[in-house]
Amino acid sequence: MRTYLKHLGTAMLAVGSVMLTAHAANAESTLEKILSAKKIRIAIDVANPPFGILDKSGQPDGSDVAVARQLAKDLGAEVEFVQVPSTGRIPALLAGRADVTIASISVTSDRAKAVMYCNPNGALSITIFAPQSVKIKTPADLTGKRVGITRATLEEATVPKMAPEGTKIVWFDDLASTVQALLSGQVDAAAMTAFAEKTVADANPGKQLENKLLVTTAFYGPIVRQGDFELRQWINTWIFLNTRNGTLATIYKKYTGVDLPPLPTF
Repeated sequence: MRTYLKHLGTAMLAVGSVMLTAHAANAESTLEKILSAKKIRIAIDVANPPFGILDKSGQPDGSDVAVARQLAKDLGAEVEFVQVPSTGRIPALLAGRADVTIASISVTSDRAKAVMYCNPNGALSITIFAPQSVKIKTPADLTGKRVGITRATLEEATVPKMAPEGTKIVWFDDLASTVQALLSGQVDAAAMTAFAEKTVADANPGKQLENKLLVTTAFYGPIVRQGDFELRQWINTWIFLNTRNGTLATIYKKYTGVDLPPLPTF
């Protein structure tokens, strides 16, 4: 009897395993849900020019937004934008509020522990800039200076590593707060993308802002949740095709004013 019950238990476990596997196989993927609903939810950061901004009518614009709109169009889906701060780009995705995040989120190994990157669709340089009157020529000159950094950005991951002991890092939750701190003199310098720096400098000529140091150059790409292989594969295919036909280069040049560099693939 014990032998019979043992074999019966093993058989039931095997059947249960098969049923779970079949259920997993039949579960609708995120890509299938998007195609079925004809709608894709894309998280964007509209406080990060030129990648994401609000235009004069309060509508999302910028290179990330243009990429997202073109991707949705080619997918045959309506786009629903989920506006998030830089700190919310990954949480919004993991919480299921968005299907994909397209918000110039640079590729790092730490982020790859939580999400899956698609192939890069753009590149950015991180710089430190300040008024002309602030003397910064080398990283050593940051000693004793207040440097504004936006959380959950590539700046957060790179600037503290190159800043010498004695640098006073001042943290902000969004780029707009970092910029305002620089303009008001709350910090001596700020770290951000070269594109954001140019936008801020052009809008505030009286502040005489200038690039002081190049921190790093990195690539960024869309991110999806772990396990969304079908969606990632479709986006990678889309990036490949639109890199080849020049669409991504046209969008990048329109919003950044510079040519799109050659893009690597994973």
